Amino acid sequence: MTDRRHQQASFGRRRLLRYAFAGLGAAGGVISTAKVWGSGVPAPYNGRLLVTLQLDGGADVTQLCDPKVNVKGEPPINHWSDFADPGQVGNLQYAPVANNAHLFERFGRHTMVINGVDSQTNSHETGKLYNWTGSNAEGKPSLSALFAAAQSPNQPLAYCVYNGFSRTAGVIGYNRFDDLSNMGALVRPNIEPWSGERKRTDADLQRSAAVVQAEVDRMLHQPQLSIRQRQSLVRFTEARESRDGLTRLAELIPSQDQIIQGEDINVAGMNFFSNLKQQMQGALLVFKSGLGAAADLSLGGFDSHEEHDPVSESLLTHLAEALDFFWDYAEELGLADRILLVVGTDFGRTNFYNDGNGKDHWPIGSYMLMEQGAPWGDRVVGLTDELHFAKPLDPETLKADPAGIIMTPSHVHKAIREYLDLEGFAEANGFGLGKIKSLPLFDPFTG
Repeated sequence: MTDRRHQQASFGRRRLLRYAFAGLGAAGGVISTAKVWGSGVPAPYNGRLLVTLQLDGGADVTQLCDPKVNVKGEPPINHWSDFADPGQVGNLQYAPVANNAHLFERFGRHTMVINGVDSQTNSHETGKLYNWTGSNAEGKPSLSALFAAAQSPNQPLAYCVYNGFSRTAGVIGYNRFDDLSNMGALVRPNIEPWSGERKRTDADLQRSAAVVQAEVDRMLHQPQLSIRQRQSLVRFTEARESRDGLTRLAELIPSQDQIIQGEDINVAGMNFFSNLKQQMQGALLVFKSGLGAAADLSLGGFDSHEEHDPVSESLLTHLAEALDFFWDYAEELGLADRILLVVGTDFGRTNFYNDGNGKDHWPIGSYMLMEQGAPWGDRVVGLTDELHFAKPLDPETLKADPAGIIMTPSHVHKAIREYLDLEGFAEANGFGLGKIKSLPLFDPFTG
């Protein structure tokens, strides 16, 4: 859900609008372009699905998918390497901490690890921008937004943001949810989500709809409206023409006692809260309804400047548990074979500990891509040295090459766009990645 104070500041009489479409996201100070009620009730979307899972704050990938042992004469990189060696399943190595062994044993053959990705920054905002749009400059859509705009632009919930970083660059609107109960309120505005009781009469809803439309008409006649504001209002009007599309989702929303609740993670005197499993539940239910194609999820807390090991290991344990839930639930809903899951982070953590037993910001990070039965699974591409510096690679073979290139998020996004058949759409809409070299990351015979 967006901040209602922000919504009220954006428009006078905003309360009237909010009454009719509680749960609708807003962005940029104008009414969201998200087609909340659908337009003409398009047929259910049944194509490929994209989920991004953002490890917010900068996860330490040397404690996950790019394990590093200590180097003689250098400060320690990881305390776990004092008593253990990296684990390995197939071609994938992992740090022997948290629940990594289970994670890689179960999903390794469906997973590609991309190491040595240089985000070229220690700034959280720039790191998120670069890792999720493929560009370190503003004005580009996130990978999820681009995919939703290309695949299912007319679906009411084409692009859902449950948490984390999102950018649309105007290609599509998005719906933001912070609680699955609120999704129930969106699809069944006349039912109290907690009790299931009817809270408004049909006459009340009809009156509120008339008030909303009158307010929209009034704003449309204001001569000072920008083109973007006018387009948003027109799209909003079109979107409200039919609510029937959301009945498919309403039938899937579980009862309150079946909604996965958030969890408190208490470690090293700090408390973290995660509703990641509920985010996953909501995204998968939208996909099952055929109303959307892309979703952004997030797990925060990885900015571990103090007591790094217990914080990182607790969060990574939770991540493994959540991924178990995600793929089990996707299988139960019959969706698992359609999903590409992209796991990434702002950047990495330093290759040494600070005075507070924490780790600070480090530009080199990783991605993990997961897809059921992927021919490119059980592979590691990208290179780092023993101190976790990115190594140049040959852009054709992906082997180490001193004269090669250092991989950046732009290269990763370029490859994913090509894999998802998005590159032509991106170029046509002015969101190409320039002269970035195309790398064969999805070629199972390279790397």
